[in-house]
Amino acid sequence: MSATENLHLVEAILAAEGKRRGLKWAIGVAPFDAVYGTLLPVQKTRLSEIASGSIEHMMREGSVISIAYAYPPYAIEAIAQGREKAWDMERWNVYARAYMRLNKALNETSALIAKELGGIAIPATVEGLSSQVSHVEQYYAQRVSHRVAAELSGVGWRGKNELIVNPRFGCAIRLASILTTVTIMRTPSSKQGCGECRACFDACRFLNNKGKLDNYREQCRRYLVYLNLEDEVCGKCIKACLKESLYAGQFNL
Repeated sequence: MSATENLHLVEAILAAEGKRRGLKWAIGVAPFDAVYGTLLPVQKTRLSEIASGSIEHMMREGSVISIAYAYPPYAIEAIAQGREKAWDMERWNVYARAYMRLNKALNETSALIAKELGGIAIPATVEGLSSQVSHVEQYYAQRVSHRVAAELSGVGWRGKNELIVNPRFGCAIRLASILTTVTIMRTPSSKQGCGECRACFDACRFLNNKGKLDNYREQCRRYLVYLNLEDEVCGKCIKACLKESLYAGQFNL
């Protein structure tokens, strides 16, 4: 099959799986060597371990397929209802459950695509890691950044909250990746950006002060543990991006 036909094949699988699950989706394809070259050193090591003996082949001919499922609107509405110290935690857990549901859907779909292409699926970010480490930097060596592949493949641009902002779904998406050496058409990176928008900063005191903090990601990790939801999530910046940003009018879940 041609590179274009292989991309259409993957899109067809994703469309069928998304329809079956009632989820909207996005896809992009980036060169493996570009993704590898952009990762942190500890993540390069992790990706080499995942690619195993095929790393040299991957560097020459490989691609990284980035897939995304979007949150359903009700999940985003459930985030941070109420006021600080009086949040409706049961409502917020609706979002936490959707997070787990999307992870499961991504893991199953990425495995299906990997099997079709003879590739390697990299599952969605492991749940529950925030409480298993004592500092966010310990987390980096345990995962490969799906955001790098999503950014380089045009699934979206890197937002000011460091999440991927998709032109249609905002940053209300979850990601997984598939490594493959099958010839497949690559998709260009996005040229968009957040511009003057500060919606996520206004929603999160850690983001708003990230220039003053030693590592705002560590403050975010601690807050996720503090919230003690059914999974380690928050989502305030995601909701703000979707509902309050300068681009809110173009986003549609």
